[in-house]
Amino acid sequence: MHAIDDVRLRRRPAPGSAHQPVEEGTADGKTRISCAGAQCAAWNPRPCESRREAQFWYNRHLSQSLIRHLW
Repeated sequence: MHAIDDVRLRRRPAPGSAHQPVEEGTADGKTRISCAGAQCAAWNPRPCESRREAQFWYNRHLSQSLIRHLW
């Protein structure tokens, strides 16, 4: 795995945020963007056909985390 160099994912994490995007390419050409945050170990996304789809699921992961904090 390697850290993402894409500008769209290089947003500064909010203070106290533990989210760290990590992009991984699979042998069959799929992309997975997982979160290296200490509290996100249980979130393990499936590889996606496109980077755009992987980005969608990573963004959803971030928004779901924020929604849980509001409950």
